[in-house]
Amino acid sequence: MSRKKSKSQAQSAQETVPAPWRRPEIWIFLAALGLRMGHLLAFREDFWFRTPLLDDNIFESWAGVIDREGWLARSLGIFNLNPAYPYFLALIGKVMGRDIIRVVVFQHVLGALAPVLVYRLTARLFDKKSGLWAAAIGVFYGPAVFYESRFLGEFFIFFFNLAALCLLVRASGDERPALRWALGGFCLGLSTIFRPTVLAFLPAALAWAFWTLRSRGIKRLALAAAVFVLGLWLPLFPFQLRNRIVDPKNGWGLTTASGGVNLYIGNNPEANGLNDTPSFVRYGPGHEYEDFKEEAQRRVGKTLSPKEVSRFWTRETLRWFQNRPADALRLLFKKMGYFWNYREAPDNFFPSLFDKFTRIGRAPLLSWGMVAPLGMLGLLLSWRKAKTEWLLQAYVLTYLGVNVLFYVLSRYRFPVVAGLIPFAGLALARFYENVHARRLAKAAGLLFLLLPCWGLTRMPLIGEEDMAVTHYSFGVIFANQGWKDKAAEEYRASIRADPAYKASYLNLAVLQAGRNEPEETLWALEHLAQLEKNPRQLENIRRNIDILKRGLGKTAGPSR
Repeated sequence: MSRKKSKSQAQSAQETVPAPWRRPEIWIFLAALGLRMGHLLAFREDFWFRTPLLDDNIFESWAGVIDREGWLARSLGIFNLNPAYPYFLALIGKVMGRDIIRVVVFQHVLGALAPVLVYRLTARLFDKKSGLWAAAIGVFYGPAVFYESRFLGEFFIFFFNLAALCLLVRASGDERPALRWALGGFCLGLSTIFRPTVLAFLPAALAWAFWTLRSRGIKRLALAAAVFVLGLWLPLFPFQLRNRIVDPKNGWGLTTASGGVNLYIGNNPEANGLNDTPSFVRYGPGHEYEDFKEEAQRRVGKTLSPKEVSRFWTRETLRWFQNRPADALRLLFKKMGYFWNYREAPDNFFPSLFDKFTRIGRAPLLSWGMVAPLGMLGLLLSWRKAKTEWLLQAYVLTYLGVNVLFYVLSRYRFPVVAGLIPFAGLALARFYENVHARRLAKAAGLLFLLLPCWGLTRMPLIGEEDMAVTHYSFGVIFANQGWKDKAAEEYRASIRADPAYKASYLNLAVLQAGRNEPEETLWALEHLAQLEKNPRQLENIRRNIDILKRGLGKTAGPSR
């Protein structure tokens, strides 16, 4: 009798488990992978697809140093940019070879799993229909495809944050949630080594542990919190240990020592809320932190460690808030508008390339400008549910806060879509349900609610592409490729677009000096001297001008 019963139970279990091809996750993954492979095929021969840009180029060069010197890579010193991606490139290079296409294929395969996670997260919080709409957005979301195609590591932040959210939401219904809490912490730890801003979400995650486990006893709550924090710390430890060995003065801080610098970039008398550095900083990530260090040391009159530099600029930021609170508050509100704006906030890749690689042929993929207003509408629709299921709302607000506190950058706001896409799926599902059921008044009400969300994102806050920056960046890339004639022409085009753009004069002078073109070198340095405000850098420029003039036998530079 028991044998028959167990046999019938097994048959019943087989009937309830759908065949693999009936599971939506399989089709979501295949659709996402197919689109990404189509994107790769469309651009595989494109020069810009195969060319590292600014941070891309730094990360690739760091990967080469790590490959040559080993794990410590002492010559790199304490990291100013996030170190995980160069280590990933070094590791995958050993396994698959140093080929950009192979790296992109790997990232696309992993990226095709992200819409699956979006589906599961949304279906768990709301319903399966909302999950399917959200998954469709995830499949066709252009910025995700773009970041999977670059050497930046932004996709990994998005992916690991999404995995952590799935695990923490699922843990709320588990009888023994410790394992999911540990894995959720580990995923957030992996995200942290790509960029530590996700640590701002830690208080919300711990509050979620208390909220979901408060009725299950203090021991279970303490265990979940402990394994979560331990899991988060484990990915950080190797980088902390490495930094401690390379520079014992650094202590046991985070993976980078640039938090104060980034805070000051977004909050100072010259700040505009975007990634515009102060006047004493040369353009480009290769110079940024060096110039901040030199300026800090000049102001205090002594040598500073990376940790001390970060603390100095944090104090300068706090001093600015204290001395000019009204200006600081206006800037915070401006950054809030930038965060929701439909335009991608300026980054160190060019908007024209971003637009090019977020489409396939002439067909545009979904953009932030489409997802943001739908996500805001979904946030409004989920208000009642937020009384009990508020983790996703807390995640969105955390990334909004991080961007507003520091500065708004396309890459910095990208991870928030792990929370916004589920809300956008909820909004589309509710609208479709009302239209399908002919509840036209409710459907019209949703459109009415969408209008202010849409209007907020369409405010004219972020201007057109800065062609001076674009031409300058083209020049840097062409110079790195050894195409010096093209590089020189791009620097000249940058100067024509903005005659006050210092970086192009400097790079043109350096380029032409190396090519033994003293006339144009002198011309660039003289114009640079008229723009430079930093006394120390101005002294160096004038010294070089004098040397060139003596070599040319001139008393004045040429006019152009």
